[in-house]
Amino acid sequence: MIGEVVEHPQYGRGQVVAAYRNGSEWMVRFESGLRFRRPRQEFVGEGDIAPTKSVVPPLLNLPPPMTQTQFEARQLIEALRFGVAPAQHAREFTIGLEAERASVSTALNEAHQEGGGVRAVLGEYGFGKSHIVELTAQEALARNFLVATVSLDLLELPPHRPFDIYSALMRNVRYPDSDERGLGPLLERASSGRNLLAPLRDLAPTGLDPLMMALEAFGATSSVRQRAAWQQWLMGGRRVTLMNKATPRGIKFPSIYRVGHNARQITYLLTAISTLARLANYSGLCILIDEAESYSLLGVQQRPKANLFFKAMILAALRHRQSRITPDELPQHRYREYPAFYDAGQSLFFLFTITHSENQLPLNAWLDPEHVILLNPHHTPQEIGQFLQQLQGYHAHAYGYEPGERQGQVRRAASELLAQGLRNDRLSLRGLVRLSVELYDLLYLYPGYESALLLDELRAQMR
Repeated sequence: MIGEVVEHPQYGRGQVVAAYRNGSEWMVRFESGLRFRRPRQEFVGEGDIAPTKSVVPPLLNLPPPMTQTQFEARQLIEALRFGVAPAQHAREFTIGLEAERASVSTALNEAHQEGGGVRAVLGEYGFGKSHIVELTAQEALARNFLVATVSLDLLELPPHRPFDIYSALMRNVRYPDSDERGLGPLLERASSGRNLLAPLRDLAPTGLDPLMMALEAFGATSSVRQRAAWQQWLMGGRRVTLMNKATPRGIKFPSIYRVGHNARQITYLLTAISTLARLANYSGLCILIDEAESYSLLGVQQRPKANLFFKAMILAALRHRQSRITPDELPQHRYREYPAFYDAGQSLFFLFTITHSENQLPLNAWLDPEHVILLNPHHTPQEIGQFLQQLQGYHAHAYGYEPGERQGQVRRAASELLAQGLRNDRLSLRGLVRLSVELYDLLYLYPGYESALLLDELRAQMR
């Protein structure tokens, strides 16, 4: 039975490779290369058909599986097709940005040494704002900062809801020495070993606040469930009855206000967490907010609330090192008053990105020019050439070929043409990345494609 040559009226000649249901069904490999499991009675046996020289087609010569490095290179190329460098390759595929990165580095130094720093990144769509956010996150983690990053969205996380932004930030806190996320590791570190509540209370400019309340509760209970409930509440969650067992008696429970004028309390809490991070031997807290241009889509009544939040963040970070925003401009919540910042012991860095628009955040009224990073298409051919060199190596490894003279000619000439396209507003930085991948794709897929013709076509597009 197994190995017998049979013929099917629809699929043609084949060979039996397996039998099922006591031989009532056969798995047959046909000369077309396909395999089907069909009832036995549909087939004609070997004795009823003419012999054939080759009953079973030869097996296909499949290429060997990709190595791990080739698979990773293929993933990288697919990401670059969308104009985005993956986080693990952000530094490697940065084009220029030396001055911008130096400005961020200076601000991080200010945050660590003077208590706070601010940078606003302003540029058009596709010019690398989100890339700078990722570079800043990696730089801050390397400097031992805690890093919290969010991307605003008009529907899910609009800029006029400080509580929601705070909650998203706290869920996304990253650590330089751990892969964990959220406030939990910091609270555990603060409550284990040496208790950090006493030094934090000495630095606090006001009485019991939500952070100190949570630290009190952590010290009063060893229950994992109760600690998790307090942690979730401090990160913007709901208050649950389980928390009552660890609530100190005689102390009024301080709320984290979801509505009303809560921007002042939110920024106070962020400076408090940055102070606790310093006490726990971190460098401070780095807050990164991407896509703040969604502010321009807010309604007229929503923009003042967003203004209060961004002004409160700028004031909390720069404090007395600026004179454009005063604490009196930030209204208190009707139930409880808070200072605008911790001041003593804090280390808060704040960076946000926006796109040019008529209704953008009024940066000129809030920040000095040195606090604003303007992204312009000033990348040099040399910088673009270095990027093309890196990309060529990964593209060749991803598709298993050795770069030749055609790739070299296109790489050398395209750097000038792509730089011209940036200057002429023909390309954004994201468009440059996508187009660079397409150039190497064309050279790889069409070996007869002359490099001179390809460059002539590129030159016509960049004029």
